[in-house]
Amino acid sequence: MLRPFKAVRPTRDKAYLVATRSYITYGPEELDDKLSNNPYTFLHVINPNAFPELHYKERFSAVRSRYNRFEKEGIFIQEDQPTYYLYEQRTPTATYTGVIGLLDAESVANGMTLPHEKTIAKREHIFARYLSITGFQAEPVLVFGSVNDAYKERVAHIKEDRPEYEFSSTDGYLHRMWVVPQHQASELASFFEQSGTKYIADGHHRLASSVLVAQDAKDNPLAQGVLCMFMAEEQVGIESFERWFDLSKDSFDLSDLEPHYILERIGGPTDDFNGVSFQCFFAGKWYALHSRFSTEEILPSQELLDTILHPLLDVVDPRNDARLQYHRQTQSDRSNEMVRKGYALGFRLPPVSVKLLKEIAVNKGSMPPKSTYIEPKLRSGLLLHLFK
Repeated sequence: MLRPFKAVRPTRDKAYLVATRSYITYGPEELDDKLSNNPYTFLHVINPNAFPELHYKERFSAVRSRYNRFEKEGIFIQEDQPTYYLYEQRTPTATYTGVIGLLDAESVANGMTLPHEKTIAKREHIFARYLSITGFQAEPVLVFGSVNDAYKERVAHIKEDRPEYEFSSTDGYLHRMWVVPQHQASELASFFEQSGTKYIADGHHRLASSVLVAQDAKDNPLAQGVLCMFMAEEQVGIESFERWFDLSKDSFDLSDLEPHYILERIGGPTDDFNGVSFQCFFAGKWYALHSRFSTEEILPSQELLDTILHPLLDVVDPRNDARLQYHRQTQSDRSNEMVRKGYALGFRLPPVSVKLLKEIAVNKGSMPPKSTYIEPKLRSGLLLHLFK
């Protein structure tokens, strides 16, 4: 169930100044520039570099204090009535639309919200402490599921009105958000009551941490909800990560691949993976690798690990192997950069299908690290769920 809620959000005139990418995406210089030149950016609230000498409890309490200052200064307001929020993000290549509300934390335990990744317990507990002390969630978890025509019509009807927020960010993305009127919110609530299983697309650790908070605060009804955006499954964007490998201490030859793959020379990287397991860069040339055995869809990252990285290059822990570097996959040929940085071997992977993602979730499986790059990436500070 995705429930309406009373969001805390920036005033209309400041939304474009407040909303920010996740702070981990900023380098030190860019972060300093944002903090120095934009007094309204939400980075002032969540700034990870503030008071590094303090104990975590004091640092997290300072985050809440900075939020309180934003609220006192009128940068944030809170909705009078619970409702949903329709969010649209337009990138240069796609448009994503979803409904933001509160996901029941209990839905994870009862199997109505399914993950496809295993989380790291240490990260879960650190962020759970952060949430417990700050008392707010500021970046929605992304989930998807099936929708019907009535849902699509409702979304289209909401979009006919003027959005509450409409702004472009410096990455060229357009952001629009509608506050859903009460009569339409009740219709969306009816849909979500019967919408069935949901699948986590992005934000596994945020969700797991929020569930821990909910379990520790069972007497707090607000803590039982997780800030979440729901999307139709056909809307979710799934891309891949390239794998760059440092061969300075390892030997490798293309003939090592021949027991599993037929190699075909190609002119460069391409988005066409039809019948191709991987694209490989080695010794200044690009190759398409066609499996000699696979006939069904296989998780590309797992196949690469099982047939090449582990048996040929002794990669046991792909999350922490210093020889491996991951890069979001684009149409660009980055082989010159790869070689310049000392990585002599590279692999491009086909994107994972939504169908396979759902199968892994239903079967309680998990994927190797950096198996998917999910879009949209949602902004922090655009909508907050304040639970204490």
